Amino acid sequence: MTSLRGYPTPAWRAAIACALAMALSPAALNSTITFFVGPVSRDFGWSQSQTLTVFNIPTVAAPIVLPLAGRWVDRWGARAVAVPGAALYALFTAATALAGGDTVLLLLPLFAATVCGYIAIMGVFYKVVAEWFPHHRGSGYSLFIGAATSLGAAVLSPLCQLSVDGLGWRQTYLLLALCILVIVFPAQYFLLSDPPRARESDSAGKAVPGAEELPGMPLGAALRSPGWLLTAGAMVLIAAVAMSVRLNAVSLFGDRGYSATVVALSLSVLLLSSIGGQFLAGVAMDRSRSARAFAPFVACLVAGMLAIFAARGGTWALLLAMGLLGMVMGAESSVGPYLVARYFGLRAFAQIQGTTLGVVALFGVGLSPVVVQRTAEATGSYQGPLITLTMVSVLTVALVFLLPRYPVGAKGEPAVADEARSEAG
Repeated sequence: MTSLRGYPTPAWRAAIACALAMALSPAALNSTITFFVGPVSRDFGWSQSQTLTVFNIPTVAAPIVLPLAGRWVDRWGARAVAVPGAALYALFTAATALAGGDTVLLLLPLFAATVCGYIAIMGVFYKVVAEWFPHHRGSGYSLFIGAATSLGAAVLSPLCQLSVDGLGWRQTYLLLALCILVIVFPAQYFLLSDPPRARESDSAGKAVPGAEELPGMPLGAALRSPGWLLTAGAMVLIAAVAMSVRLNAVSLFGDRGYSATVVALSLSVLLLSSIGGQFLAGVAMDRSRSARAFAPFVACLVAGMLAIFAARGGTWALLLAMGLLGMVMGAESSVGPYLVARYFGLRAFAQIQGTTLGVVALFGVGLSPVVVQRTAEATGSYQGPLITLTMVSVLTVALVFLLPRYPVGAKGEPAVADEARSEAG
């Protein structure tokens, strides 16, 4: 922590902008969806499952824009993408409050707001932290991105519930849009900046000849490498296991004798544990020379799944299981971008990280919980899916031990293979 003082003032301004934006990012607002489903379904005469599907589609589909957002950030810089994106994020969030009683009319502003939020925030700040805090990337991801998102979600959830109950869901969306406009947009405009080493661009957005180019692999070479395949595979499997339990927690643990109140308490424990996992994993990765420092956190995934089998009505057993899952969920959010930066450098970091997040969101967050729920409904029990998820968690530990060594070049920067250089040139 003492060594963090050596970073310049613009780095800390960017960190503040990052934390404020992440607290109101689509990832943080995702925790408030549950409070809108009931009022919207009653207002429009929809079933709750239909309403939940409408809200979930943008969450699953929006991350596909992250590779494109990453390309823009790599080419034009963080601020040029974040500032207009934040303005559009606020605009479309407000437009959601005006949606009529048709699924398309509600889905369009929801999807547009989520896309703009991902572009302006999720697609920008991983690279901002990586460039401004090169020797503390793991800690930076955990503090300025992961912890800020979790704390933002923790604060927004009760406030949104009170607002929806007191003012209505439409007015609540207008308030959220106002918060984005008066907090996120000014932070992006006044505090965010690109490090001096970032490549310069002319007025047309083209790289200036002779400008300094960041070291690292191009996108195509990175996506074909064993390092990315193993990293993305591990992150997808972690998300698949943890999110399948988290998103199906009420029905899963309800079958085991737990009340909705106790399940809600366990989800709060998971959230708080994820903050601890983010910080501990970030520090561990910063101080380690091997990706295997991630292994103890992934072991928590196995331990958490085993603890679920022991959770049969006892409150402490459930809290332990969810705490272990939260630990690895938090660690994943810090370790994923850290490994991308260490393996592939910063040249195409935003594109590679955006692609990784998109794959994790699609398969780990979007598809896996649905498959688990449908399998449980078809078989009449969660026992089979839980056994499968436990086996997947063991496989994830094995993938972590297969991760390659960090490539090290001059001045500790990730080395670039000769073929990657020739392809880029």
